[in-house]
Amino acid sequence: MLQHQSRANASTVSSVVQSSPIVLDNRKAPPPLDADRMRMYPRIGNRQIVGYGLKGKPEYFDLVMFPCPSIRWEADTPETAVLRKKEQGDWKQLSIDEKKRLYRASFRQTFEEFTASSGLWKWTLGWGLIALSALTLAYDGWRRLAYNFDKPNSMSDEKLKQQMQFHIAARQGPMNGLSSKWDYETGTWKK
Repeated sequence: MLQHQSRANASTVSSVVQSSPIVLDNRKAPPPLDADRMRMYPRIGNRQIVGYGLKGKPEYFDLVMFPCPSIRWEADTPETAVLRKKEQGDWKQLSIDEKKRLYRASFRQTFEEFTASSGLWKWTLGWGLIALSALTLAYDGWRRLAYNFDKPNSMSDEKLKQQMQFHIAARQGPMNGLSSKWDYETGTWKK
């Protein structure tokens, strides 16, 4: 019924997000909602709207190009509400742990945390190389099965012997090649 009543009122309320922060509490009825807040309520819950945000939508993002999200990371709890009241005073009275707790209530990660490399490139490169080697092996196996060629005629023992005799007769490699190991006077291999 409350949602139906809010929808009826939403047509008369401005669609611009209210400038004052709205904190909803589950124990009591929420304050009247404007159209955007009512539409986004299932997604943002009781989190406080603190700014315009990316494209004017109450969404949370950790982005370097847009460092100030429009809503806080966590909904206010009684202990963070106390810290927020202390925050409005002198910050020197806040301890380091209280400052960190306030920061973590507003933001999910620090700049260092969300800009750090994830190491995903190693996983991607590894699996890419595994896939490439699997494809290469599959292609080679298919090629061997599909094209079962006999050895060329030039690879027979008789032809290889003729090629060796040709190289010896042409005296190829006289210093440290095949001809250097052949004794031309006796016609045999040197010992």
